[in-house]
Amino acid sequence: MKTAVASLLLLSLVACASAPQAEWVKPRATKEETYTQFSDCNYQVGLAKVPEAEREQMVAHCMRGKGYRYVAIPAAPAK
Repeated sequence: MKTAVASLLLLSLVACASAPQAEWVKPRATKEETYTQFSDCNYQVGLAKVPEAEREQMVAHCMRGKGYRYVAIPAAPAK
């Protein structure tokens, strides 16, 4: 059982490490402002009782409406 849990944990860490990173960006917006706007979009979508399958898309639509873009973060070069 411990081996299975350890294997699952290792696989999840590898998946996270290999997934491309992206973030919401807007010119002259601070990380705090971006977090606040993202939280507001999540809250508004939750209030609207949007089906689970559509929430991510609706939050993205909300963020784009506020002037944000979802962009990939370039990977750091290997040393």
